[in-house]
This record gives sequence, C-alpha cells and structure tokens, in this order.
Amino acid sequence: MTARALRVGSVGSLLLLAMTSTAFIAETQAQFTPGILANDSYWGDRKAEFDFYEGQLTRDAQLRKCEILHIFFRERIDPKTFVRVDDPTRADAITAVRMNQIWSAPIGMFVEQGSITVYWRIDSAALARLTFVGRDSFGNAIKKIESTGAISNYMSDTYRDGITTSPISPPLNSFFYDELPMRVRTIDWSKPPADFEIQLAPTLARFGSDHVEFKPARISWKPIEKTIEVSAQHSGGIDRFVLDRDFPFLLREWQMADGSKLRLKHGLKADYWNYSKEGDRERAFKNPMLQHPV
Repeated sequence: MTARALRVGSVGSLLLLAMTSTAFIAETQAQFTPGILANDSYWGDRKAEFDFYEGQLTRDAQLRKCEILHIFFRERIDPKTFVRVDDPTRADAITAVRMNQIWSAPIGMFVEQGSITVYWRIDSAALARLTFVGRDSFGNAIKKIESTGAISNYMSDTYRDGITTSPISPPLNSFFYDELPMRVRTIDWSKPPADFEIQLAPTLARFGSDHVEFKPARISWKPIEKTIEVSAQHSGGIDRFVLDRDFPFLLREWQMADGSKLRLKHGLKADYWNYSKEGDRERAFKNPMLQHPV
C-alpha cells in the first residue's frame, strides 16, 4: 500500500470516527428535547399549570408531611436581569418556561420554607437561570445559577457560610437535580426505551454553601399501561418518577433517593391571576374546566 493510500485511509478513518462521535453526542443530547417547553398549543392560552402534591420531605432522617406546589408558566424575560418583559416589541427578550417549586414543612417546633425557580429557554431547552430561596428557624439562604453560555455564574448567601461566588463550566450534557421534575417530562418518547447518560449536579435546596460538581448519572424509562416509569440513578442513589403516558406527561409520583415522596393530588391549568382571593383555591378545585384528566 502506498503512503498516499495510507494517508487517505487515515483521513477516512478519522472522518468516520468524527462522524460517529458527533452522532453519538447528538443522540445523547437528543434524549432530553424542547418537548413540552416549546409546545405553543399548550402554553398559547397563557394559563399556568398548577400541580399540588401531597409531600413527605426527609429532614433529620425523618419524613415531614407537607404540601408541595409546582407551577409552570411561559413568559418573556430580560436576558440580563431575568425579570419579566411585558413589552411585546422587545426583540432581545428570552421566551422561557418558568417552574416554581414551593413548600413549607414543619420540623418539630420549627418550620422550613423553600422555593426553587427555574427558567428554561424554549428555543434550545437550555437552562437560563436556577434559584433557591429558603428559610428555616435559624436564618435565610439565597442561591442562584445564571447561564451565560459556556460559563455559568454561581452565587450563594447563607446564614451558615456567608457569601460565596464562583464561575462554573458545565460539562457537555449536564443538568441540575432541581431541573428533573420538568426534564423527565421532556424525554424523547419516540425513541426506544434505552438508558442514556447525563452529568448531574446536586440540589441547591440546602442551607449551606455548595461545591457545584457534576457527576455521571443514568436515565432509564419504560412505559407501563397508562404511565411511564423513569429512573435517575446518580451518586446519591436512585430517584423514581411516574408520569402520565399521554401529553402533557404530568408528574404523578416522585420517590427521591433520600426517601422524600411526592404524590399528585390536584393538577390544574388556570389563569392564576384570577384566583388570588379567599376561597379561590377551593373554587378552582371544583371547576372541571381547569382540571387535568385523572
């Protein structure tokens, strides 16, 4: 074989390897898709999805009963401040889906309250911002991750550790644990139920500062009659999710690795700004036009 043939063969092999690697990366990334995040028919009515869960959160090795509320809503936000943009002419505004996860859990004579807010861009399903705000009977905690492309900025201000800031370089195919309630609903169900790998960082919902570290995790799923079971195996154990098999793939149950549990009580799609008066919660629960199918 001539030197030229060897060179041509080597180049061809390298091209084939590059194409195979690119295809593998695309396949891996495609397992989470924009899915419901980009669905105009679902969000076009400008109503919010309200999911009320009967919750048990593990604190100090004990399960604490409480209600946990998930709210999903599409809105346009400022790309720098992440505040809501009401001006329809703002061409630079980001269209995103926002998730609020809210809880208040009794801890003996004390109480823990927390809220996680996540923004995902609908064009790419990329994380734009993640924040945790919480308080227990000793003090407050504020944490946030803001994505500016390849680099994300992390800030933590807690009563235990004071203020810390640091840049983060998320690896390819990386996500935060606090994204999972929506991410598992955006799996590409058109593909066979094969396992796929991601890089997962732990929850921000803690009252000490965090060293944000991404570790390998494996996502698996399988359809079961009217539901889909999803498992996320990560460094802390296994989280198990039960979703509706049909769109919008509501999260019915969530068993966390630490023993915490969520079970859906009520799922609504409502114009929330019209339900802020005394008795409006009960009125919404009784309105069949607002309820998701059981």
